[in-house]
Amino acid sequence: RSSSDNGRVERVGYTRLYATLSGALLILLGLAGLIENAQFDEPELWSELFGFYAVNGWLSLLQIGLGLIALLLAQRRSRLWALLASVVFLGLGIMGVLAANSTLLFGVLPATRPVNALNLLLGVLALAALAASRWDRITAIASEREKRMKERRVSRKRKRERELRRKRLDSEKTASRPGNRGGKRSESGS
Repeated sequence: RSSSDNGRVERVGYTRLYATLSGALLILLGLAGLIENAQFDEPELWSELFGFYAVNGWLSLLQIGLGLIALLLAQRRSRLWALLASVVFLGLGIMGVLAANSTLLFGVLPATRPVNALNLLLGVLALAALAASRWDRITAIASEREKRMKERRVSRKRKRERELRRKRLDSEKTASRPGNRGGKRSESGS
């Protein structure tokens, strides 16, 4: 592998790790939720997984589906998953926070505080993985900008030095002209 391949692998590693871990978590959570409550007919009848996390059949099915998508995209398109996850989970989390506690989003998904917290956490982690995967580009852009600013400062300094040198030479030329001693007028003829 060339060094550019190693950099690419390293950059994608953050989103790949996020896709793999979030996919596995969502599938496990969805399967546990289906075992706890597989109610599809009346979604308002949810159970509390682990004593605090509200689940019903629809939420569990959504989690399993998203987890499978995450694992499928983890190998080749992990950045796409991170982008999709940030939009979906932040959207669900914000909608859930804005809705009254213990209501249903879209008429089927429980919106309790633990569910909203998990959605927000998954969304924020997706954004963090995206930022980390692009960190080398972000720092390269920042260092290039800093380099250009430094070059401009050096260029301005050199320009000022040239102007000062030119003014000094001009004043020396004026002072060294015949009939002009040290820049003073000769008054001996008056």
